[in-house]
Amino acid sequence: MPETPTLSVLETGQKERTVMRSLLNLAGVRSGGGTWQVMDEPGGNVTIIDVDSDDGESRWRELREAGHNPIALTRRREFAAEHVLHKPLRSREFLNLLERVSSEDVPPPGSERIEAPDEGGRPEWLGIEQSDDPDHATLAEHLRRQTWSSPVVIDLAGWPRLVIDPGSGSWFYDGTMADMQPQMFARPMPASAGKPVSSADLVDAVEQVVRRPLSELKWFAGLAQSRGRLHPDLLGEVQFMLTQAPSDAMKHERYAKLARILIRAPVGIDDLHRLSGETPENIAAFLNACYTTGRLLVNRSAQAAGF
Repeated sequence: MPETPTLSVLETGQKERTVMRSLLNLAGVRSGGGTWQVMDEPGGNVTIIDVDSDDGESRWRELREAGHNPIALTRRREFAAEHVLHKPLRSREFLNLLERVSSEDVPPPGSERIEAPDEGGRPEWLGIEQSDDPDHATLAEHLRRQTWSSPVVIDLAGWPRLVIDPGSGSWFYDGTMADMQPQMFARPMPASAGKPVSSADLVDAVEQVVRRPLSELKWFAGLAQSRGRLHPDLLGEVQFMLTQAPSDAMKHERYAKLARILIRAPVGIDDLHRLSGETPENIAAFLNACYTTGRLLVNRSAQAAGF
């Protein structure tokens, strides 16, 4: 970071920019020895875009497709982005996210190009690297496999406190999805990271904690478990079809479009790429998430016409 790092705040009103300036000034936030400057034009070291308007969401997508990693400012609770800042602005969430983004030393999604066309222009669909230890898997894979059949608390360094209750189809978390770093979901964890909770202790463990549908965690974990790579079960000459569109998918235009294609008829991945016009990264994330939620049918016969 330069001595005077800059924060581009785009497609927002004056009120949001004023609040951000005030929070930065009050907290004395510094990066690389310099105080942050907020501006309403592109080119900052970190960019925040209000995506609750058509222009804002279009601008956010343009930057993502160009290989940048802007923060999405939104009232939507499950906007699919690497970094999300929710309205109304909360000081802790804003400052923590800004610090995390400015200190990241990993390339943002989109800067890692996985699309390697062959002579026919067909993208190469790469698979997620799996742990050699079958006991270790991503959270999404543990949820898909139903590793835990009774309530557990996720007890793992670097993770927030999550309570998962498969029996009731619920999970409990005292925070927002924006507080959960997507990089966590790509790291394998042992099955023992889920510590059993008795029925009596479960009542105390979730008291005054937000109860959420487990399908939400499956969707988010499935989306974030890799950067543009397919689950190994989804590789090869296979066709896909959805038994039902995940409700979380229908909240987002790009995923809703993919869902509508797969609801109608079995489709191979290259045809899905052609029909949707979506990037391989987004298609891989979508299929991974649908597979995690249990809504994706996979036909392994390349010649099959149906399921």
